[in-house]
Amino acid sequence: MKRGKLFYKLQTHFRKKRFEVFDTLLRHILETQPEVSILDAGGRPEYWAILPPDLRDKVRITCLNFEAELEAYSKPSEDLQILSVAGDACNMPEFADAAFDIVHSNSVIEHVGSYQNMKRFADEVRRVGKSYYVQTPNYWFPVEPHYGVPFFHWLPDTWRIWFFTKMNVGYARKRTFKVALPRVPHPHHQPVPDALVLP
Repeated sequence: MKRGKLFYKLQTHFRKKRFEVFDTLLRHILETQPEVSILDAGGRPEYWAILPPDLRDKVRITCLNFEAELEAYSKPSEDLQILSVAGDACNMPEFADAAFDIVHSNSVIEHVGSYQNMKRFADEVRRVGKSYYVQTPNYWFPVEPHYGVPFFHWLPDTWRIWFFTKMNVGYARKRTFKVALPRVPHPHHQPVPDALVLP
């Protein structure tokens, strides 16, 4: 099931606002060197269409993600220098310490699972990057960003499971209890997008 036009419009708006912070970091680095290497940890090539045209020939991007994700989202703009690499951002032995000028991550860390995995992700980001930008949804923002539903993430877990098993919630389709349970975050499990949950 696809998300609605309003969801994508809002997502694009907030993504652009967030990117302004990253753009400032990027331009600051370019004041001291002619080119910047970026690791997009858990990202998709299509995301980088957001990069301003005046920076595209000065930036080399490596998108690290699971192979299935890279295959599903592998259409970057032709004027971008993007290398797609299959791997796990919680464990990146393929990259040396400080291998990249910047590690960028947009709404990934909340999907890696346990707190231990989040710590591994953060440790690896700090290890391979000279600087980093890691964004994750704010729990106190009133719209649940994964489903596009206001206040939904503030409901008790039992209520959210009930809704997931009784009706469609935002773009997430109604599912059985077994499939709905992983969608509800608790200390050792993060929300699983509908597309990643088997029916």
